Amino acid sequence: MDKFEEFGKCIDEEFARLKGIKNLEDFGRRVDEELARVKSFVKEEVAPETEKRTAQFLRDVSEKLREAAAWIEARNAARPPKDSQP
Repeated sequence: MDKFEEFGKCIDEEFARLKGIKNLEDFGRRVDEELARVKSFVKEEVAPETEKRTAQFLRDVSEKLREAAAWIEARNAARPPKDSQP
């Protein structure tokens, strides 16, 4: 089954579930179930990868800041002392 057929099947399944909603209580229950599913997905799938990438980003930034600080210190060390300037 290709992606388009798979997507169509998912749409058909969702539409069938929506047709089964008889009243507002069923609708509210369905919304609660979907919110729980989304919350679980974010907590289990999105957050760990985001945290991993954030940690790596912070390490990269930290390294760049260390390099910038070293460059500034080297530049200051290369300057003549203030007392010898006219």
